[in-house]
Amino acid sequence: MDEMIEFLHKGPLAPIKKWGTKWSIWPTHLVTACCGVELAHAFASGYDGERLGVLNFGMARQTNCIVVEGAITRKMARVLKMTYEQMPDPKFVIVMGVCGIKGGLFWNGYHMVKPFEVVPVKYFAPGCPPTPESLLRCFRALQDEIVTGEAKNTIVYPILRREEVEGEKKRKKRPKRVPPSPKYVAENPSVVVDIDRSEKWKEGEELRKQVSDILGELAKKVTITGRYRISARVEKDDFVEAGKRMLEAGFDHVKSVNVIDVPHENKFIVEYTVSSYLKPEFVRLLVTLVSEIDREDAMFPSMIEVWPSADYLERELHDLFGVWFDGNPWMGKNFLLAPDTPKNPLRKDFKLEPEVYVGGDGK
Repeated sequence: MDEMIEFLHKGPLAPIKKWGTKWSIWPTHLVTACCGVELAHAFASGYDGERLGVLNFGMARQTNCIVVEGAITRKMARVLKMTYEQMPDPKFVIVMGVCGIKGGLFWNGYHMVKPFEVVPVKYFAPGCPPTPESLLRCFRALQDEIVTGEAKNTIVYPILRREEVEGEKKRKKRPKRVPPSPKYVAENPSVVVDIDRSEKWKEGEELRKQVSDILGELAKKVTITGRYRISARVEKDDFVEAGKRMLEAGFDHVKSVNVIDVPHENKFIVEYTVSSYLKPEFVRLLVTLVSEIDREDAMFPSMIEVWPSADYLERELHDLFGVWFDGNPWMGKNFLLAPDTPKNPLRKDFKLEPEVYVGGDGK
């Protein structure tokens, strides 16, 4: 018997403890994904989960149950563990959704953790998303276990066997394994990030010329890639100087920094998208400075002295791709990921968990 349930069944006050716990389950909910909506639905006026003696609560030290709503990442796993350890005994855990059972659509993600590997889970509400009824079934099953001490499934499906009739033609047996889906290997396409789409923004030609004049000889190619979007190719060694010229022209902040991994060409494409808050003619314009670096020597000059807002983004990309932004003091330190996260998980040569299908006999 689970030690928490065993505690409720011991001592002269056992009947009172069981009765009180059954009708006062106060879950603190860890909302990490869309399952939180289903929990809200279960306790709204349509289902009124509170009538079952279940009341959602906000503080871990006054609760006796956790409802894990969705995916748990490596970073969130620490929060789950800390929350569970702060709760007084007896305490229980219910997990909602397929993300909490086996990762859901993130099943092979580098960052996923199964909640039952972090804390002891009592009941699962399967589904994507699970229904309010399935969550309330979990609470009812927990209440029954508190009283009886016996854990039971809320639904048991009968096993139907087709009896063989003498003389009847036998059906072909199904294969034990699910056949794998066909896989096609195509040639790796060339990765082009500055395709000319000037026909979509013909009136932007004047702004394209302005960007080209600002960068001067540093720009190898300036292209309209969409409405209010311009791309400028710049060599790595000229990137800082190009950034300074853009800053002087009024492009005062970085919107985003991006790295594209192109292993079949042995390179990374590095992009800084900049814009302006103060110059009216540039406020709606996004200019992406593009450069390429060797994948085996992934070093790029940091732009934090030009645009301080690039700092956070450079740190993220260093963690995810391993690109070293020379001049950023955070290089070599873990910033975004949990300490046990695999190194550089967004590189395309990162090994993902393979697909495994099993038949009814577990093979």
